[in-house]
Amino acid sequence: MWNATVINLVKQERSNAMKGWIKQGLHLMAMTIMAITAGWSSNVKAAEAWVEVTVNAVGDRFLVDQNSIQRSENIVRYWEYREFKQANNAFLDFEVEQPVYGVMIYRSADCTSGVERTRRLVIFDQNRQVIERVDYGNNGPLTQPMTESSAANVIRYVCTQE
Repeated sequence: MWNATVINLVKQERSNAMKGWIKQGLHLMAMTIMAITAGWSSNVKAAEAWVEVTVNAVGDRFLVDQNSIQRSENIVRYWEYREFKQANNAFLDFEVEQPVYGVMIYRSADCTSGVERTRRLVIFDQNRQVIERVDYGNNGPLTQPMTESSAANVIRYVCTQE
């Protein structure tokens, strides 16, 4: 009887110890996952650094992802985001069925001439849901923004960043 009691106590202690180890292990695993997630999240946030460059007369915002700016001699490539205060489908040179409230644009610009090429577009609705993606590659439209326009201010901004 004594042996059976001791054996049961030992089994119970082992079980309790095992439960404690499992609980500690799960706690440690949860802490590790949270640390990894927090690190990943901050890396994602650090990967994008949107800076408002200007706001035009109708309230549209022009932002640039500071971390996307890449320079090669007088050519600069960057991501720009335009947030429209009102739907602005006229911004596009093609039709989409939903109202356009934002456009993320990957561009290259010649800092000497001020000519820019649209390379990619991501078009958003009012809730920042993607309506459409367009990849022009090297065949995107060329434009030269008017001096003192918001678009010209964006080019000046990206061309003066180190």
